[in-house]
Amino acid sequence: MDLLNRASAALIWMLAPLAATAAPGMTIPTVTVGHALQTWTAVKLSEPAPPTGVLLTLASDDPSRLLLSKAPDLPGAPAITLKVAPNAITSPEFCLQALADSGTVTYTVSMDGAASIQGKVNLALSAIAIVGPSRAPRFPTTSHARPFKITVVSVVLDSSRKIGQEQPVAGGTQVEVSLANSNSSVGALRASKLVIAGGSSSAETYFQPADEGDATIEPVQPAGFSKPAELGSVVAAVTKPGIAIAGEIFLGKDLQTSASVCLGEPAPPGGLEVTLTSADSSKLVLSTAEDQPGSGSIKLTIPAGQLLATYFIQALSGSGDVTYTAVAPGFRSRTAPVWLAPSGVILAYERFGPPEEGNVKRQGGVVGPREFFISKADAEKHPVQLIAWTAYLDRDSGRAADFTIQPLRAGVNLTVNLDNSNPAVGTVDSPLVIHSGVNRAYGHFLPAAKGNTVISVQAPPGFSKPANATSVPANVID
Repeated sequence: MDLLNRASAALIWMLAPLAATAAPGMTIPTVTVGHALQTWTAVKLSEPAPPTGVLLTLASDDPSRLLLSKAPDLPGAPAITLKVAPNAITSPEFCLQALADSGTVTYTVSMDGAASIQGKVNLALSAIAIVGPSRAPRFPTTSHARPFKITVVSVVLDSSRKIGQEQPVAGGTQVEVSLANSNSSVGALRASKLVIAGGSSSAETYFQPADEGDATIEPVQPAGFSKPAELGSVVAAVTKPGIAIAGEIFLGKDLQTSASVCLGEPAPPGGLEVTLTSADSSKLVLSTAEDQPGSGSIKLTIPAGQLLATYFIQALSGSGDVTYTAVAPGFRSRTAPVWLAPSGVILAYERFGPPEEGNVKRQGGVVGPREFFISKADAEKHPVQLIAWTAYLDRDSGRAADFTIQPLRAGVNLTVNLDNSNPAVGTVDSPLVIHSGVNRAYGHFLPAAKGNTVISVQAPPGFSKPANATSVPANVID
């Protein structure tokens, strides 16, 4: 990719201020060329060439400082000839090659039947600039990342040694560029010597990261080139890839949640073993499987080329904050907090589902009792179901909602007793059993007679009573 807009250089004669004008005949733009570099330009006629065309002769007024070439890849010469095509008003493009880095030099353009004119060339310093994956002077990468492209570019400098524009190396020559690497243990260059061929302005190699640290890659300026004030070096900032784990989550006592380890880059050949360790195994344990009781430390294997592994976090306590840590060879460790909360059992009519989030967050309290109405005839067609859910309780309000529902941890089964305030109106299944790894149990309500009753859930041993959704008013209408 041309980093400094080679296309604009090709049309510089259209954009640059006119430096020489002859009447009648020709105009030529003033150009700036870096030492050992070249740029394109053209002669513009004041009117179309005749049907036979026009022959132009171009000669350097100081061949020790300026040469001319008909093509970007051809060596320069003190003089060249160009044929302007019939009816054309612009000559073929030609190259101006600088052999010095300061001052001004001219060249003369002659055409039969017209006065000759001089073109002006400003000679300037040149440099080899360097860029990494972007033009930023520093690029971050990781120790297992794919190689990054490093590009060196020949440029012309302004008076402050800032980059003016990209310019090709003079045709018929080449520039050899050595690259210095300040810290080879951090990463290696695929090639430390590059060649920019005549007519080209860039060459490429690759940097392969290896270990943590910074490596400064800098081109050694060839003879006759100057160090630029910008893009004189790039820094490869290599770090270990990271690991992401679930954190900043609430978890209820005797409940569990599934989570995933996510690597910052694919596991290396042979796979990667990740170790997860709880900071307090009396409050928080980890498991490799949904149906397996947890322990204070587990190991997960992520196959080569893969990024993810699943695990389960299980709470043994209903208060406090606990952290756990993931470590793996060649990766940065990661520690994440888990906020422990009391657990409870909530109850709802199946068609309503659990309370929505606002019941926990709303300052004004919960929505009123969510009662249901049923006839015996409807119940025969569509049996009435109630659902009891296990959920963590908000640590401030003591309430539960749809987003706080979590399954029982492995190894824990829960017996849930339901109360019925008026058994004459109807009967309800009780007790219900919620099994480990599951977050609910279903119970049936069977209408018996017209009237009202309230079905409520008792807090099982070791569980807390929620501040909402613990009872369901049932109305039998006939």
